[in-house]
Amino acid sequence: MIRSVLVAGVAVAALACSGGGSAPAMAPAPTAGAKLYVVNQSGATISIIDQNRLAVDTVIDLRGLGFTANAKPHHIAVEADGAFWYVSLIGDGRVLKFDRANHLLGQVKMETPGLLTLDPVHDSLYVGRSMTAVNPPKALGVIARKAFVMVEEQEVVIPRPHAIGVTLDGKWVHAASLAENRIASVETATGRVTLTTIPGAARSLVQFAIAPDGRTMVAGGELSNTLLVFDLTRPPPMQPVREIPLAGKPWEPRFAPDGRSVYVTLLAKNAVAEVDLATGTIRRTIEGRMAQPYGMVLRADGRYAFIVNQNTGAMAPGQSGHEMHGMEGHAATDGWLTILDLKSGTVHSTLMLGNGPTGAGAAGAR
Repeated sequence: MIRSVLVAGVAVAALACSGGGSAPAMAPAPTAGAKLYVVNQSGATISIIDQNRLAVDTVIDLRGLGFTANAKPHHIAVEADGAFWYVSLIGDGRVLKFDRANHLLGQVKMETPGLLTLDPVHDSLYVGRSMTAVNPPKALGVIARKAFVMVEEQEVVIPRPHAIGVTLDGKWVHAASLAENRIASVETATGRVTLTTIPGAARSLVQFAIAPDGRTMVAGGELSNTLLVFDLTRPPPMQPVREIPLAGKPWEPRFAPDGRSVYVTLLAKNAVAEVDLATGTIRRTIEGRMAQPYGMVLRADGRYAFIVNQNTGAMAPGQSGHEMHGMEGHAATDGWLTILDLKSGTVHSTLMLGNGPTGAGAAGAR
């Protein structure tokens, strides 16, 4: 059983958010001091960006906190009020907890931790396994956030559990295998696992995103070049209700604040697609100053998309991503943050990050 502790008052808010079929109101602009956290996996650093000033605020070097140069920070999750944030370290086998002032508060050991997601109802942080791990344990980490201790490793049966998402009512945690077309759905109250096998060609689901009203979940299929859509109003098993063609290795999906659109980074196309879920069509494909776009976070008001560009290799024979996008003068392996103005569909600005950036997180990002 996933032994989660109910956080007083949160359940009512989460259930109210998930009920009904109407789209939620547009979210307000982020509060003063709202931060975006981006990990630089190959450089053992974390870049912290001010979401209002659109500028790098701080860079944390994990080596200065006693971690190795091979720490490999991979993903970030942030509490809804921004008071605490968490990061997974693939190389050092740790999940870390920081406060708003970037003080390291605790660490939990875990083999090859990958993606992170917060339970909005219970005191649980769920942790998947890194994509780089060939044969990791077939289990999710379940960490108590307040005490910051490993509660258990929840068996999910499927190999290489990567994509991970928790429903807004806290009743289900869904994890997808990178190796098979299978999803494990864990009932948090009992620990019971329901398996779904998706028929057909390999999908390789990279990551989930859940709609603001909690009724829909989507996932990018890296190998199938599709966006899979799931109806969360139905109990598991989790067969997709729609599969939308989306060329270019769809990677990280994010819902617009109104829940009507999904933005998806296209790793191999150096672009972001905006998908209309009602019609299953691509409204537009946005390009410009992107090189292997990986993680993505939308600002709370939906004005900007913050896109992490991993820039792991040549974009064309004899050219690096920097050369193609006018960023000469930086190390060939350095990535950057592309800030897209979603209204105009143009690049507002770019911010240089570190070596091999991957995941990003911000308060309220799902």
